Amino acid sequence: MNPLKTLKFQIAAALALLIILFSCVFSLSIMSMDEQRRYNILLNLTSRLEHSARNLVSLGVSYAMHAPEDDQAYQRDIKLYYQGIKDQTDLITEITNGFMYEKFSPSLTDMEETFQPDLNLDPAVHLAVRAVEDAWAEFQSQLDEALGKDPTMPRLNKAAMFISSKHQPLTESIDALRAQIQRLGDARLEQINALYWALLITGLIITAGIFSWFFITVLRPLKNAVLGFHKVSRGDFGHQVPVTGNNEISWLTSSFNQLSSRLNTLFRLIEKIQQGSDVEDTLCFVAEQLPDLLPLDWIGALFVSADRSAINFEHSFFDGNHERGHSRHFKLKGTILEHALDSGEPIHIPDMLHTAKQNPRFQFLNHLVKKGLRDAIFLPITEQSLVPGVLAFATRTPDSYTPEHLELLTNIANLVTHSFGKTVKLVEHGRLAAVGEFASGITHEIRNPLSTITMALDYLRNSELHGSAAKRANLAHQEAIRVERLLEEILLYAKPMTLELQPLDLRGLLSEFLELDTEPAALGQQKSMLYADEKTYTIQADADRLKQVILNLARNASDAAPDGSEISWRLSDDPETRTVRLQITNGGEAIPSEQLARLFDPFFTTKPHGTGLGLGIVKKIVEAHGGEIKIESDSTTGTTVTLQIPMA
Repeated sequence: MNPLKTLKFQIAAALALLIILFSCVFSLSIMSMDEQRRYNILLNLTSRLEHSARNLVSLGVSYAMHAPEDDQAYQRDIKLYYQGIKDQTDLITEITNGFMYEKFSPSLTDMEETFQPDLNLDPAVHLAVRAVEDAWAEFQSQLDEALGKDPTMPRLNKAAMFISSKHQPLTESIDALRAQIQRLGDARLEQINALYWALLITGLIITAGIFSWFFITVLRPLKNAVLGFHKVSRGDFGHQVPVTGNNEISWLTSSFNQLSSRLNTLFRLIEKIQQGSDVEDTLCFVAEQLPDLLPLDWIGALFVSADRSAINFEHSFFDGNHERGHSRHFKLKGTILEHALDSGEPIHIPDMLHTAKQNPRFQFLNHLVKKGLRDAIFLPITEQSLVPGVLAFATRTPDSYTPEHLELLTNIANLVTHSFGKTVKLVEHGRLAAVGEFASGITHEIRNPLSTITMALDYLRNSELHGSAAKRANLAHQEAIRVERLLEEILLYAKPMTLELQPLDLRGLLSEFLELDTEPAALGQQKSMLYADEKTYTIQADADRLKQVILNLARNASDAAPDGSEISWRLSDDPETRTVRLQITNGGEAIPSEQLARLFDPFFTTKPHGTGLGLGIVKKIVEAHGGEIKIESDSTTGTTVTLQIPMA
């Protein structure tokens, strides 16, 4: 960044220029005042010189007109006129010497210091001073000669006649000096005034230029930037502000345009992802749009297998082209991908070649290295998706992803993963819908021949069969009944859930179920106890569906709990979340963690004759009511099933 191009430097330079200009004007004003003062002092001195010469002439003329008639009058005139003549000649001599030596004592100027004017710069003034000096020297010598050498008996009459007749050259020279000093002062002041106005006009022109520059360079681009901010704030995320100049505002505008472009790309990306129903199509759009935000040579989507032992590499795009025939399975446990899924945070590997060499077990990382990729970011898709997965971004150049790119991905991670997770949910729901439709069709197809088989087995059982034939017929009939029940559960699991909701007191429903003991097989040999406050826990529910949930959970608790133990049913409510909580706890052995994670998976069961659909159906019914279900198990407290259902 060139500091000369920064607004900070340019504005500082402009202000410095203005300060210099106006300092010059101020200094010139001070100088002109000082010049004026100097010439005023010189004019005052010439005025005093002129006034002293006139006083001297006046004394001479006055004495000539009033010459003394006796000795007593003469003595009086010596004290009066002679002393006056001496005073004036001394003053004229002092002032003349001051002009000659360009040094005036404080007694002449009323200043604290000696006044030293510079008169050698002007020849006319210098000549006028010399003329005064010469005229005064000649006048003074002739005056002294006329007065005589005896100061006690000066010849005042002769001196008066001399002064009256010979003063003209002196007074003319003094007048000429005054005129020259006046002319020089006026000329210098005119020069200073001209320079003053020139500087002032120059300062005004430069000031106007600086304000014009400031308007063009700062105010107008800033106005355009503000208008751009307003447009983006109103939703025009693709708006671009014209970039002019090369300073902080242009850099700010460029950053704003980059931000606007990124926002536009991001929102188009999210809109596309939210509308998409196909992972491949969505990933293709990401591969096309994301290079505007960060370096990207390769992008891929991986999803965790059902048993979490592996991660499946389903779709990828290399240099914008879809890679065909690259579906593979990679080990998940103990890898960077598992760490990303567990932490829920993006993970950056700036040099995969080095990391892969140190960790040969990182199969997916080695797979990317073989493709020539070096820098990668792994973005987990966990809570937002029915199927946990990872979005992987990679480029060929090591250390390509800067902290800015990581910060950008971190900031948009939740949006991207949430939107992508929604796409995955759409795909998963599509798959489930297809499975449900297939299950409904196959169930109906199987039930017809199964009914025929069941009727045949009933006929055989009612016939007179003996020995092993009767046992085989009974066994076949039991298996047919089990298959029919399985088909009913499959159909219930696969069909869309429809509810007939109405206000329902959950405590009353549980009390009735546990007290009437309508299903002894469900409660077994354990003692069931309901713990709840004496109040109404009202929810919006389908009573038949909810009874099915309670019956299924009661059977499971009875199967798991030891005989004679207690099965507790605890009911409470949470006013803050406006939910009703039901906890069913039974003793017995803890459920292993690997089984606990799969209890709601269809067809997964730990019972010898279970269908593996009971808990799946329970979860489907609970979620259809807007609730949640979870199962916790440990060796201390046993197994606890927790249901949370919104209040009515």
